[in-house]
Amino acid sequence: MNQTDKEARLNERDLPLVSALEKGRQRHSFHMPANRAGQSFSAAFRTLLTELDTTELATTGDINQPDGVVLEALRVAARAFGAARTYFITSGTTNSLRIALATAFREGDRVLLAKGSHLSIANSCALLGLEAVFIRQDELPRFPDGQVSEAEVLRSLEEEEDLAGVLLTTPGYYGENLTLEKICEVAHAKNIPVLIDAAHGAHFAIKVEAPVLAEKSWPRTALEQGADLVAQSAHKTLPALTPASLLHLSQGAIDSGRISPTRLAKMLPVFQTSSPSFPIAASLDYARDFLEHDAPSYVTRLLESIADFEAQLPQEIHRDYVDGDDPCRLVLDYSDTACSRQKLMEILDFHQVDVELIDARRMVCIPALDTPRSSFNALAEACREIAQVEAGGQSQTAADLAQRKAFLRQEGSSFKIRENFFAESEEIEFQDALGRRSAAMIAPYPPGVPLLWPGEEITEADISLWQELLSLAYDIRGLKSGKVEVLAEE
Repeated sequence: MNQTDKEARLNERDLPLVSALEKGRQRHSFHMPANRAGQSFSAAFRTLLTELDTTELATTGDINQPDGVVLEALRVAARAFGAARTYFITSGTTNSLRIALATAFREGDRVLLAKGSHLSIANSCALLGLEAVFIRQDELPRFPDGQVSEAEVLRSLEEEEDLAGVLLTTPGYYGENLTLEKICEVAHAKNIPVLIDAAHGAHFAIKVEAPVLAEKSWPRTALEQGADLVAQSAHKTLPALTPASLLHLSQGAIDSGRISPTRLAKMLPVFQTSSPSFPIAASLDYARDFLEHDAPSYVTRLLESIADFEAQLPQEIHRDYVDGDDPCRLVLDYSDTACSRQKLMEILDFHQVDVELIDARRMVCIPALDTPRSSFNALAEACREIAQVEAGGQSQTAADLAQRKAFLRQEGSSFKIRENFFAESEEIEFQDALGRRSAAMIAPYPPGVPLLWPGEEITEADISLWQELLSLAYDIRGLKSGKVEVLAEE
């Protein structure tokens, strides 16, 4: 059977997922992955990708026990990202973080982190038996991803005792950044490591020329600021296949003994599949080469496109940006329009525009570095239509405020997640859950940041917020068909 016959036979078959993904290639992408359905790869690499799927051979080496060409690829990646050692994780940053946590800590260790950490970190704490010590927050977070401030982290570092280390998320889902130098200095003075979930910050290693930034600052990497272990999702902001991830180890962490490279190497095959994907690993090699040689000029063009787009925005929609944020992240506040979240999704879909996240007052766009002007034009046209929607529904800003306030309510200073996560539980209607303790993470997705952790008591404010978010068509992990998992009563 020749290739034409194979393609004809394929088109005749019932392949719902293949068909849906194929149609998606024609839409305007403002979401991850940053390879834009493969369009960001060179034509030669796109063709080659289909031929790279292989196994561990003498000619390829082993990704989990690197030597030969794999070791060389990791060496040049470490150089490009400013690490002492870099590791390719082909099963996602969830596993990069799991490897980092298992390397740095032991069962029972107390780890300082934000309540607004990704749910994968909460799951990892449960699996590894770590005690999550919440950073005490009293400042209302800017966005509903619950990011903490430098002052809050420093205060908690001083107040909490017997900490084994710190895990922070920066940049956040909305592109906001946390300054790390002072935090790392204080933590290191206590001889404890600083781990960073920098899933959205792989592109910060690009050497951008200052003139193209106008009044904006190009963020520094977590490694430059003193972090010990840093996990990055290359596929989120660089041309790499999903779920290509990078795990970086700093020289300072090795020299000080805060992190053992030997233990890290031991944890790689524990959490990464024994059959890591060579195509995904090759795309990490490709992304690193792109970052070193081509990315600066792409950043210049992207920032120009964003500036032109911003100038076209109707007055009812504005970009939420302050200096220090990721200049490539596009957060559009539509709260001055009369458009509901559901209507906004409908308008974007009509214009064949897909964004990363829509909350009660903002849409978060993650443009790939090579996003074409035609896509920005489509988004601009959608924004003009959104601004023209006539008044109809109630304001959604109360839901946004309630979601951000949820991060300020901390029932206890720490949680031993495992005993609640694996305890006996039952499912009940969430409206009937007042006073019960959650047995699951309750997290709008995206961004996948828990509003409630296992073991926390469900309050009237929680139930009211869930009802409001569900009425706005949020996808909330932990609420299945109106039911919530709670700890069984004794």
